[in-house]
Amino acid sequence: QPFTSWHPLIYTSAFIFANLPGRTLNAMANVVFGAGGPTGFECVQRLLEVSTDPVRAVVRNPDKYQGTFPRSERLAVVKGDVTDLASCKEACKDAKGVIFAAAGKDYFSPHAVDFMGVANVAEAAKEAGASRVVLVSSMMVTKKNNWKPLRILLNNIRYSLMDNKLRGEDALRKSGVPYTIVRPGGLARGPGGAATLLTGQGDNKIAGSTSISRADVAAVCVEALTNPGARGVTFELVAQASGTAVQPLAQQLASIWSGLKPDSA
Repeated sequence: QPFTSWHPLIYTSAFIFANLPGRTLNAMANVVFGAGGPTGFECVQRLLEVSTDPVRAVVRNPDKYQGTFPRSERLAVVKGDVTDLASCKEACKDAKGVIFAAAGKDYFSPHAVDFMGVANVAEAAKEAGASRVVLVSSMMVTKKNNWKPLRILLNNIRYSLMDNKLRGEDALRKSGVPYTIVRPGGLARGPGGAATLLTGQGDNKIAGSTSISRADVAAVCVEALTNPGARGVTFELVAQASGTAVQPLAQQLASIWSGLKPDSA
């Protein structure tokens, strides 16, 4: 599997509100940063499917995505920049929940996006009174994996990518806003609900696992916005290798939190 599938690539820029009739920032909405990337896009779709709340999709250039997102009166596609705090605050006005699925696409972007971008969004979400920020991070970000060949490779695909993802996690934890950090272990295409989800903690390899579909990651992120068991939790997320029985996705989403411990525990 290409290593480029590990990280959704979307770099957002200066915020303006999209020209959507009747849309304002007044209604409390779930906000997705990096909505133009493959994982962020799946998060938008999942929110529209399972929630009745308005959804705010933050992208670099809304014109680029005309006709791409599902048509819905609850969806507003907006332009935003995670590297600009004022822009993040505007995007997060009246935010109910926030999902950060953005990632820098330029070689030197990880510090600005994966680290400072997360810090900006966390500050903006806290100021807005958001109930939770869900961060899509990655497995193998911690220092214990510094010399693993895969981490070294990913850390050089973009300058200090994994180091800055870890800094972003730490910034979110220290921000004071309620949070969940999801660390997928390889991202794949394909429909959601076709695999058994496996979780772990401690940034260790999970036996019998394989890459997880972005749709399943999105489903977990959306569930994490409101599930009490997800608050303050950092965990790894993968799919079980084929050949095993699969419970319905809804049942898995309700149960995966039971064995996870909050970061403070």
